[in-house]
Amino acid sequence: MSDPFQDNIDGVTQLITSDTNKLRTKGNLDVEGKVGEELDVLDLPMSDTKLLKLRDEWENQYAPYESKVAIPIRARNLKSYLGRNALGEVPGDDEIVAANLQFESEETFLPAATAQDPAPFCFAANDQQGNKLADTVQTMLQFHVQQLNLRRKIAVMVRQWSINHLGVLKPGWNKDIKDVAIENRRIQDFIFDPEGFVDVYGDFSSWLGERIYVTAEKLTELFPKKTADIILEVDGKMGTRVCCTEWWNDDYCFTTFEHLVLDKHKNEYFNYEDEEQEPDPLTGQTPPPKRNHFALPKKPYIFLSVFSLQERPHDITGLIEQSIPDQRRLTKRADQIDNNVSQANNGLIFSEDNFNQETAKQGYDALTKKGYGGVLAPSSEKGQGATGAIVRLDAPNFPEAAFNEVEMLENHIRSRWGTQGISSQPAKPDETARGMTLNQQRDTSRIGGGIGDVIEQSVAKPACDWLVQLYHVFYDEKHFGAVLGSGAATQYVELQAQDIDQQLIVGITANSMQPKDQISEGNQAMTLAQGGFIGPKTLLETLNFPDPDDAASDGAFWTYSQKTDGGMAYISLNFPELGQKLQQMQAQQQQAAQQQQQAQAQQEAQGVQQQQAQQGQAAQQQMAQKESAHQQKMQHEEQDHAQKLAQSKEMASAALAAKTKGTEAK
Repeated sequence: MSDPFQDNIDGVTQLITSDTNKLRTKGNLDVEGKVGEELDVLDLPMSDTKLLKLRDEWENQYAPYESKVAIPIRARNLKSYLGRNALGEVPGDDEIVAANLQFESEETFLPAATAQDPAPFCFAANDQQGNKLADTVQTMLQFHVQQLNLRRKIAVMVRQWSINHLGVLKPGWNKDIKDVAIENRRIQDFIFDPEGFVDVYGDFSSWLGERIYVTAEKLTELFPKKTADIILEVDGKMGTRVCCTEWWNDDYCFTTFEHLVLDKHKNEYFNYEDEEQEPDPLTGQTPPPKRNHFALPKKPYIFLSVFSLQERPHDITGLIEQSIPDQRRLTKRADQIDNNVSQANNGLIFSEDNFNQETAKQGYDALTKKGYGGVLAPSSEKGQGATGAIVRLDAPNFPEAAFNEVEMLENHIRSRWGTQGISSQPAKPDETARGMTLNQQRDTSRIGGGIGDVIEQSVAKPACDWLVQLYHVFYDEKHFGAVLGSGAATQYVELQAQDIDQQLIVGITANSMQPKDQISEGNQAMTLAQGGFIGPKTLLETLNFPDPDDAASDGAFWTYSQKTDGGMAYISLNFPELGQKLQQMQAQQQQAAQQQQQAQAQQEAQGVQQQQAQQGQAAQQQMAQKESAHQQKMQHEEQDHAQKLAQSKEMASAALAAKTKGTEAK
């Protein structure tokens, strides 16, 4: 036992010599070296006792909500989705009802709502470095969207939401392949704050827990420091299936198993500031602090909530729940129609004169059993023969209004899901092809602008944001990605955390997941191209033509070459050997044409000479003819003149003779 007097002396000595609770007035205020307990940046300074007490409080808060809300929602919707919501005893729990429109509508909706992979885009600073970084990250996002099969996982998530009124994805890090991961989780394994809700970003607003079911052996691999405690809990039977719970809020996580806290740490998916970051041993330089895509830590979960008032974790209603009354009426009408048809085929009366109870039953079975239909009617003294022994009853006609109601109920359920125009249905005689197309367009827009929009903005976009955050945290080494680029060529990129040195803006192209009618889009693009409203590049891009840039430039050059030189420049550039042959052929053709032209010119010259000679001869002949005619004319004129002169002389002689004779008579 210590001496009280000596203890007092030691106490005064320590009070004088110790630096505790004293203010230094000289020298440095900070002591070099370690000044406190060694803690990792992710360590959670909270006792296991407090964490277990917190676990118990949270489970007690969620238990009434789970039994009152979560479990009934799942049971009711799952029963209707599986087609086991029949009325009364028919059909039984293991039998599917007829005309299960719940299943048809949802399974038609899902392929339409997730018809395409989400198309991520990325922006950074508008400079060369920023654009290169944005292209690299965008390519890496496209690579992981395809590699993680995100589209199919979103489809499972939507199906989960339709039944449970809440769906979930969990992003994280796969330690086996050392790369990012996004996985589906069972929403019924979660424990929520009953007052929490899912916001428009897909985040849960409060604490939550996830029950994780593994074998005891797997649990020891996950938490090797607690191996001895786990072995004691399962009495050494390491194949035992156990359940632990992973509890989360935005800042920290801890895992509990019975009375044990298996692990506790701060949010491992966020880069906290490390004040004691050590320099690189090779370069001696202190690496720059790691960045974050998120401004604050977030729980590693993405939730799908559509019909929410943000008053509780689950949606207040869902499409299956809203369609249950219509499905029940539809099932009832289908049973009534089946009963009416059965009565029409099986309504029989057996005469008591010919049959007793046993033989009547045998006759009924024979006439109603498929493949039979014949029966021997027993004879009787009172009987009226086979005609009167068995009488078939005609069932009353089923009202046409009931068939119309069946069609109306089917349309109600399909239109509620937005699948009326895209479901497989026979064409109506009074419905035109344009009307059917408009119907399909309305349904497609319902999917794209309703739930489809929520899927893109509250699920696909947060998933890509989480991928970028995981790049920041875990990509200490270079990782490679590849996608099909221009001309169906593979485009490779590499990325590591230190490359992301600026803030990025990530999004999803609107309506990138909804179905696309390529035939209609192609026809519309062809019409616009023929009218000159779009160019060849846009046309080829719309037609999904490989490498539209090169194809458009090739087409433009071909058109120009056709107009200028008949296409020879295009052929010479793309097919040089063929171009040389064509040039030789053209030269030969030109030479032959020149020779032909020369020969033709000679022939024409000879023809001209012959024509001129002929014309000269003809002219000479004409001159000779004219000269001969002139000579003949002159001769005729001379003869006429001589005759006239002779006649004149004769007349003069006669007149003179007459005059002379008269004179002599006097």
